[in-house]
Amino acid sequence: MNEADKRKKMLKDLGERIRVAREESSKSQLQVGVAIGVSDKTISGYESGRIAPSIDKLMALAELFKLPIGYFLGSDPREYKVSTRLRAVEVSLNDLKTQLREIKLIAQALELDK
Repeated sequence: MNEADKRKKMLKDLGERIRVAREESSKSQLQVGVAIGVSDKTISGYESGRIAPSIDKLMALAELFKLPIGYFLGSDPREYKVSTRLRAVEVSLNDLKTQLREIKLIAQALELDK
């Protein structure tokens, strides 16, 4: 396999990992793009292997999906363990609890609960 073919395969594998992580998190390409500061078309390009994310965007994806950056690079032998998924769910639940508390406070301030 020549260097160009290796690069294509590497980009395709990276794109597949990004797509799987996005789908596992139940986010759209648009939601992911907004979260990391790119367009949904750019996310599509990442997932198809047409373009590679910059290091800072790859780090943002890892943070967004609560995954080690090695997962995307294919060097993490743990891949995507159940414990990682559970941690991501815990973080999401904590975010939801915070949002619900904020909504409740706003509703009380506006006397919408009465």
